[in-house]
Amino acid sequence: MTHKNKPSTSHLSRRAALKGAAALTAGALGTTAVPRSAAAAVDNDISVAVNGKYETTPLRKDTIRVTAVQSQIRAADANNPRPVIKKNLDLMIENIDNANGFPGPQDLVCFHEQPIQGWNPWNRKEALRVAVEVPGEETEILGKTAKQHGCYVAFGTYARNKDWPGHLLLLGVLIGPDGNVVAQHWKQHNVRLRPDWTMFTTSAYDVLPRYIEMYGADAVLPVARTDIGNLSLLISPFDPDIHRAISLKGMEIGIRFSSGGFREEDSKSSSLFNMNYTITINQSLSPDQPGFPDYSGSGGTSIYGPFGRELAMAKTVHEEFVKANIPIASFRAGHRVPDIPMALVKPVYDKYQPPYDPGLQLDYIPEDSFDAAKYFNSKRNW
Repeated sequence: MTHKNKPSTSHLSRRAALKGAAALTAGALGTTAVPRSAAAAVDNDISVAVNGKYETTPLRKDTIRVTAVQSQIRAADANNPRPVIKKNLDLMIENIDNANGFPGPQDLVCFHEQPIQGWNPWNRKEALRVAVEVPGEETEILGKTAKQHGCYVAFGTYARNKDWPGHLLLLGVLIGPDGNVVAQHWKQHNVRLRPDWTMFTTSAYDVLPRYIEMYGADAVLPVARTDIGNLSLLISPFDPDIHRAISLKGMEIGIRFSSGGFREEDSKSSSLFNMNYTITINQSLSPDQPGFPDYSGSGGTSIYGPFGRELAMAKTVHEEFVKANIPIASFRAGHRVPDIPMALVKPVYDKYQPPYDPGLQLDYIPEDSFDAAKYFNSKRNW
C-alpha cells in the first residue's frame, strides 16, 4: 500500500535517489550537468524491461471488465467548497454503484480529471482551498464504495500535501478493492502551450531534484503493478515521450484523465505506438458548471487496444458509461515493449536542450496562470 503523502511505484530506492538526483536530471532530460557515467549509475535502480520482459504482479483473473464514466464536471466554490464536493462525491458513488449494477461487477471504474472539485480558473490560493489530501476524507469515502464492490477506482484530482507546502498538485489516484489508496501518480510534466497563460500546478519535472531525493528515481515515471495489470495514471496530454518511456517500464494500461483538453488522436496514438491499452476519460455535458457553456469540450471518452484498435467510444457528449473487456492475461503472455533503435535516437536526445529546465518551481511557485506564463517565459532556454 502507498504510504501517506508518498507517490506509489514499485522498488523505490532512497539510495538511488540520493546518489542520482542530479545525474538523472542531466542524463534522462538531455542536459550535460554531470558525466554520463554518473547518470548510468542510477539505471539499475529504475525498473525497465529486460529482454522485453517487465515486472508484474499475478493477475486475479484472465479478463478484466472496465467502465470509463463520462460524467459531469462541477466546480466547487473556493470560499465554501464542501457542499459541491459532497455533491460531486455522491455522484461518483452513484456512478460506481450503477457501473457495478445491471452491467455486472466491474474490475476498474475510471473518472475524469476533476470529478471531486471540478475546475475553474482559480488562482493558487483558491485552488488549494478546493484541493484534497490523498489519502484523506474523500478517498476514504470513495474507498468504502470500492471495497463494497471489490473494484478499483481511478480519478484525477487537485491535491495538497504537507510535505510540499504551497504547491498545488494534480494527481492521478487509484483506490484498490480493499478501499485503500494503491497509487497516487503526480502529473509528470506540464506542456506549456500559450505564451500568456499556462498551468501553475507543480509537476514532477518542476521540482525534479527534490522529488527524486524524496521518492526515488523509479517514481518519476511510475507504474502501479496491480492484480488487474500494470497501470499508469496519466495527466500528460501531448507528451508522447513520457508515454513511451512508461511503456518501457511495463505499462500495460494507461489511464488518462481529461477535462475538455485532449485530442482523440493523442489517445489512440499512445496505444498504436506503444502496443498497450489506453483509457481516456473526459467530462460529459455539464449544465451545472459555473462560468462555462454546457458543452466546453465534452465527450470523446474512449478505450483503445494495441495497434490503436478502438474497443469502445462514447456515443454522445452526455453522461455515459464506456465499457470494455480487456483480456489482460493473454495480452501479457504475448506482449512486448516497444522496439526502439536506441543507437539512432539516443545521441539526439542526449544533445537536445528542452525549452525549460527541470526544478523551476523549487524556488518560486506562481500565483496563477498568468503569473506562471510570465515566470516560465522568463526562464526559457529558447
